[in-house]
Amino acid sequence: MHIRKPLPQELPTTRSLRAAALAAVLIATVLTVLIILPAERGIDPTGVGKVLGLTPMGQLKTALAEDDAPLEGRPHQKNETAIAVFPGHGKEIKMEMTKGFSADYSWTSTGPLYHDTHGDVYANSDVYLSYSIAESVSSDSGTITALYGGYHGWYWKNNTRQIITVTLTTEGEYHNIRQGHH
Repeated sequence: MHIRKPLPQELPTTRSLRAAALAAVLIATVLTVLIILPAERGIDPTGVGKVLGLTPMGQLKTALAEDDAPLEGRPHQKNETAIAVFPGHGKEIKMEMTKGFSADYSWTSTGPLYHDTHGDVYANSDVYLSYSIAESVSSDSGTITALYGGYHGWYWKNNTRQIITVTLTTEGEYHNIRQGHH
């Protein structure tokens, strides 16, 4: 077998090699800005990452990778809270937790509610992780282990025509508990 050596006119020119290298750098830069930064770091200068659903994923990755624990110590809290959720409205209760901390919870209500047990990162309250979601329930219990530092808790929405009371009991490693509403 004989391999033929290319003729000089068949080889790429220095100009075409430079153009190909420049094109490769340009493509890599565009892909980095449009895809890699949003998906890996949550940085989205163009807005394309948000449209593609990559930016929230990158923000969550960044939050999970950070040691974002501004509060020190392993506190132990125990609380019982009762709130009224009015028809067509929502209420929220959240515990401030450091990454890796855990808290047990149980709640009951006097009627069926939409509910979402979730957490928001310190760095960006638009990024959250739902632990569980249910359409029409009257109770739930379990343990929340904070995958990142931030606020972890419950949102309830009353889709009925009656006032519903929720009673929440929490015990575990959290810094404080607060009530909010949507």
